[in-house]
Amino acid sequence: MRKIMFVLLVTASCVYGYGLQPSGFNLVGFPEFEGRFSPEFSSMASFSFTSGSYGSMGQGTYLGSMSFFLHPRVDAKLEMGYSRFMTFSGAGNDFGLVLGGVELNWRPWENTRLSFIYRGALPENNLFPEGM
Repeated sequence: MRKIMFVLLVTASCVYGYGLQPSGFNLVGFPEFEGRFSPEFSSMASFSFTSGSYGSMGQGTYLGSMSFFLHPRVDAKLEMGYSRFMTFSGAGNDFGLVLGGVELNWRPWENTRLSFIYRGALPENNLFPEGM
């Protein structure tokens, strides 16, 4: 409960301190910031394979992200992806991870940036008990 109150207090003080009153702010345009919401999309994919006396293994990963501005000094980034580890020996040790993250950057002054970054991975079994 303390963590939630701390996050709410910090968020409220940042909003109040920077003057982001709800009446002058929306996601598609700030009065001095018209037309800058346009999100940018990017993605990354990789695959690795190794083989040796212990068998063969591979790992494939895909990560997509969307970056956008919320305010002239505040930007955000959302990430979502999937990673799969595969063994080719028939041992059945394959598993997958669902990847995700959020990043929020605030630049109160020109040479200062405060960032909140949260990234994580969940085993696919937690999200899809029956398998994908």
